[in-house]
Amino acid sequence: MRRALLVAMAAAAACSGPKPRPVVVRSRPVSPPPVVVQAPQEPRQLSDYGPEVLLPDANQGDAEVARIGDTVLRQSHAFARLLSAEPKLALSAVDLLVSDVLVAEHAREFDIRVPNERVRQLADEEEKRLREQVQQELAGQVTFEDYVWRIFGMRLDDWRKTAELRTAQRLYQGYVVRYLVLREDRVIVRYIVNKDEQVLKEAAEKVRAGADFATLALRLSEDAMRRDGGLLPAFGVSFPHPVTDVALALKKGELSQVFERTIGGDRRYYLVYCLERLPGRDVRFAEAQPEIDHELEKRPLTPIETNAYTLRWRGAVEAKTDDKLPSPR
Repeated sequence: MRRALLVAMAAAAACSGPKPRPVVVRSRPVSPPPVVVQAPQEPRQLSDYGPEVLLPDANQGDAEVARIGDTVLRQSHAFARLLSAEPKLALSAVDLLVSDVLVAEHAREFDIRVPNERVRQLADEEEKRLREQVQQELAGQVTFEDYVWRIFGMRLDDWRKTAELRTAQRLYQGYVVRYLVLREDRVIVRYIVNKDEQVLKEAAEKVRAGADFATLALRLSEDAMRRDGGLLPAFGVSFPHPVTDVALALKKGELSQVFERTIGGDRRYYLVYCLERLPGRDVRFAEAQPEIDHELEKRPLTPIETNAYTLRWRGAVEAKTDDKLPSPR
C-alpha cells in the first residue's frame, strides 16, 4: 500500500511538469537627489539692544532651510511639519513668540531698556562657564571653537552674537515680569498640596506647635514646588494659582485653614503660610532696576512667573480686542 502511494505521487509530479521560475524585473538603481541643508542664518547685526530684539526680523521672510533636488523647503514648511508631528512643541513656540511681543510692548510703555554693557557682561559670563565645562569634560580632545560648531552648528563669532541676543531677550523678560509685579500689592507665601485632607490638618497642627513649614512642604507636598519648600514668587491678584485668593487674605506670619480645590477633576487640599506682604509701588523702572537686577541674580525668573504673565496679558489683549468687535446678531 505504501509503495503504491509513493508511485502515485511520483506520477503526479511527472505529469505536472517543471514549475515556472519567478519573473524578476530588473531596473537600474535610481540615485536620490542631492540634499542640501542650509547653515543657520547669520544672527542679526545689532548695535543696541532695544525692545525690538524680542520681535521677529521683518526682513527675514520665509527663508530656505533645505533643498532636495529641485524641491525647496522653507521655515513655514518646517513649522507645518512640526505642528503635525509634535503639536505641543509647535504651539509652545507660538506661545513664546506671543510672550515676546507682549514683553516688547510693555518695555516700550514703561521705558524699560536693557543696558548693552549688562548684556555683554552676562554673555561673557555664560561663555566663561561653558569654556570651563568643556575644559573639564573634554580637556585636550576638542577646541572650544570646534565644540561650538559640533553642538550648535555655528561659528564662534555667530554663536557669541546669538548668545548676546538670547541674553538680552531673557533680561527683558525678567525686567518686565518683575517690574509689573512690583507695581501691585503682593504676598510671598509657602504652600503644601496633598490629596489627603488629614495629612494637611496634622501638618497645620505641627506648624502651630513650631514646626518649620518649608521642611514639611518638602516632605509632604505633592507638586514640583516642594523642592523649594513650597515657596512661590511674590504675586498679586492676577496670579493664576489655586492658592491666590486665600494667600492674599492672609497677614504676615498667618497660617491658613486647610482648604479644597478641584483642578482638572482631581480634588486636592492646600495649606498656605504667609511670609511677607509687599505693597505695590508706583516707581519708574530706572529707580527699580538695581533692585530687580539683585532679585534676578538671587532668584532667576521661573516658568510659573512667565506662564502667569503670558496668561494674564494675553487674556487682557484678547478681551480688549473682543470689546471692539461688533456684537453677534
